[in-house]
Amino acid sequence: MKTKILTLVLALLMILSGFALLSCETEEKPPVNNGQTNNGTNSNEEVKPDIPKDGVAGTFNVLHHTTDNHEWTNPWDEICPSTGMETAPGDLIGDDIFERTAWLEENYGIVVTCEYLHYDQLPKKMPEIISSGSTDYQLLNTMGFSAQKLMGNEYFTDIAQMPYVNFEHPWWVDSALNELRLGDYVEFAVSDMLLTDKSATMITIYNINMATDLELENIYDNVRNYEWTIEQMAEYAELAALNGENGDDAADKNDIYGIVTNDDPVHMLYVASGRKFMSRDEDGMLYYSYGTDDTFDVMIDNLNLIMYADFTWNNHLKQDAPAFTEGGALFTFDKLKRCMLMRDMKDNYGILPLPMYEEEQAQYFAPVSNYHDSMFAVINTNTNNHQTIGAALELMGYYSYYNIYRDFFEVLIQNRGTRDAESKEMLNIIFENRTYDMGLIYDPYSLMDKVLRITKTGEDGVVSQWEGFGTLRDETIDQLNALIEKYN
Repeated sequence: MKTKILTLVLALLMILSGFALLSCETEEKPPVNNGQTNNGTNSNEEVKPDIPKDGVAGTFNVLHHTTDNHEWTNPWDEICPSTGMETAPGDLIGDDIFERTAWLEENYGIVVTCEYLHYDQLPKKMPEIISSGSTDYQLLNTMGFSAQKLMGNEYFTDIAQMPYVNFEHPWWVDSALNELRLGDYVEFAVSDMLLTDKSATMITIYNINMATDLELENIYDNVRNYEWTIEQMAEYAELAALNGENGDDAADKNDIYGIVTNDDPVHMLYVASGRKFMSRDEDGMLYYSYGTDDTFDVMIDNLNLIMYADFTWNNHLKQDAPAFTEGGALFTFDKLKRCMLMRDMKDNYGILPLPMYEEEQAQYFAPVSNYHDSMFAVINTNTNNHQTIGAALELMGYYSYYNIYRDFFEVLIQNRGTRDAESKEMLNIIFENRTYDMGLIYDPYSLMDKVLRITKTGEDGVVSQWEGFGTLRDETIDQLNALIEKYN
């Protein structure tokens, strides 16, 4: 029987989401759709890890990355409550995380704590931990952009070999596991214990009032019919910009633009085309697929149709950007967490997946931003604490999958972060197709970061830029494949 704390959480969920949640022994829960498969499990049965309540007690201390703007990058202290917090903070997700921490300690004796360190200090901190043999931290939480500076240095244990960990359970994010593994070795992983990886999913947001004034066809129908492409987006964006010119010759924030964005779409639109920067061959070895087949053509089309277009304001190139929330553009690209900050927007807005490259693609892809996501690794100095660590990973993933994730997706994002039923439908499409790209995460020479910044040149130098990376490109692949051979 669940504890009193879990009962209270389930009662809250029944009020918030309308689901009739019964006791653990008898309840039937609908499947939770978070962009991963249920791995063959019965969608009407609760999947529960088989972990004894005795024998796994211990400390689970997390070294958690932070940034200069922690509240934006990590909207929640997603693994445990803030240090010293003795009562629930009074917000939906914060309360859920507080209750999860209390449930884990009360039922299994696992005490979860977190210490925060700026992400750029982690490459210095991790060698100190390993060389000293310190067991102060059991887990590292970081973002994909930082993982590339830490992986492959024998800092971390193979999560796949941890006691109780079972990647067949539905709270493990398959799309991340498939990309992050080095052969069969899993240094970094993602589960529903985390929320920041979900909030870092890229979306398109559009101004419904402006689309109505322009008499655009129903964009939601275009998505449903697999007609939502970059060409169509460019057509609508150009129309919005022409309609919104203020009459002077200067392009400034007083004009209305088709798109206002940063340079994220250089990566994200490419991944949304179904292409990858890095892929695996039939033997499981890595190679750069960027630069093969039609990938340069896709990148060049994305740049010319969207990023270099006159109707796009790239706020990495120009300061004092027009505000989308104040009617400054028809479209913007952003992370999902932006939805939680748009309550003051006067116009109605809608949520769409990133456009496809072409209709023949017949599938939408929703990239996860490696600059804003989160993933974790088990620090390898804790060989005597694996029972506690493995149990904590499974139990926190389990608890979150059936409780916290539903509050996050259905209540916070779908209900509070949208203004129409169609956006909720679009969010289902987006989360069914969340995707990662190994090349954006394991990038020791920051080649992909340099690709991202190509808009600063203002010209089409896609091929020459990539050819200029020749030696570093080869070294990256050689290093990663050497790790795969070493680990396996």
